Amino acid sequence: MKCIRIGYGTIAHIHEQAFSQLNVQTIGVLESDPLRIEQIRQAGLKPLRSVEDAIALHPDFFDICTPTRVHAQILQAISALNPYANILIEKPICDFEDIALVDAVLASHKGHIVVNENYCSSAITQAVKDKVLALALNPTRVIVEMTKHRGKDYLKGRFIDNALGALGYEGSHLLALVGELGEAYAGAEILETDIDSVALRTMSLSHQGGAFMKYIATNGCIVELYTSMSGIIGYPCPPFAFPEQRIAEDDASTRYRILRIDGTDEQNTPYQIIGCFEPIGALPRRQGCLLVFRDWVLDHRINAIVDDTMIQHLRRAMRCFSDNGPNPYSVKRAVQDVTKLHDWARSGWFDMNDSDDVLGSEAGSRARIDESRRFKIITPPHVL
Repeated sequence: MKCIRIGYGTIAHIHEQAFSQLNVQTIGVLESDPLRIEQIRQAGLKPLRSVEDAIALHPDFFDICTPTRVHAQILQAISALNPYANILIEKPICDFEDIALVDAVLASHKGHIVVNENYCSSAITQAVKDKVLALALNPTRVIVEMTKHRGKDYLKGRFIDNALGALGYEGSHLLALVGELGEAYAGAEILETDIDSVALRTMSLSHQGGAFMKYIATNGCIVELYTSMSGIIGYPCPPFAFPEQRIAEDDASTRYRILRIDGTDEQNTPYQIIGCFEPIGALPRRQGCLLVFRDWVLDHRINAIVDDTMIQHLRRAMRCFSDNGPNPYSVKRAVQDVTKLHDWARSGWFDMNDSDDVLGSEAGSRARIDESRRFKIITPPHVL
């Protein structure tokens, strides 16, 4: 397939590398910055100056890698000239203020529009779902955590979202993972929200430190979504994280990202199923693992689950553009995520009585730490 890339920043380079593995040829790059135009030429690619120039090359799809603030306008420009264009667009689909414009484009656009939310194509997500099904569990609790220390990034002015705070970067990933479990896991009643600030060596950033959401789903399951940008691990699970563990401010590589489902089997035996997304521990990049705890004791683990989420999602997008598969992440779903994150940000946009070192209530934080101490690795687990 042939594509036109819109924008030539960090994400564009990541896409170019991934598409080279999928036999996708970039036939042009639309960019306005003179320095980046020269970089495009040096990379052996064709720089383009307008959407009209891009349309004239008749690509199989457009790959939008621009900042979120201009997504809606670019969608509108492409669709106006070619309402049958296939479009891949980075998450989030748009800013909240641009939803009406995106809806207007969607109402008349005939081509496929796929949002690049790679976690919905994760093999770890599927492994968790498969294990829950194999054990015939009745889920009672879902936990999604994505934690890293963004201190070095913040000092460079990166990943700061003044509209959504800490929900602006990992929020869409959290919703993508819950969404893969099904509509029954959507929120019915909010129980707790919190968006905290972060204090670095040289600055303090309002509402960028972390976010916590807890709600009752429509099926009665408790769902807890947690992201800390200041390295405070909320739901530590051995052997990859331990009670009260934190990621240091100068540690720019460590991440702790999990999907956990608690439930009981037909004999009412409790299980904790934990999918650990890469990069983790000593495992190579693009490999995750699955931990299966039976009544808080590690029963077995499945290592070396290959999980290159970017390649997997882009491959699904290509199938959609070729009419050989469903849309892996639609604009409608992405717009719903933007709306939900906006509403949650507003509801959690206040200073609680607790410290910014604690996401949620003090009691809730202590309960999470106490619970993490229940996990036991008594004997070397069976590894599959």
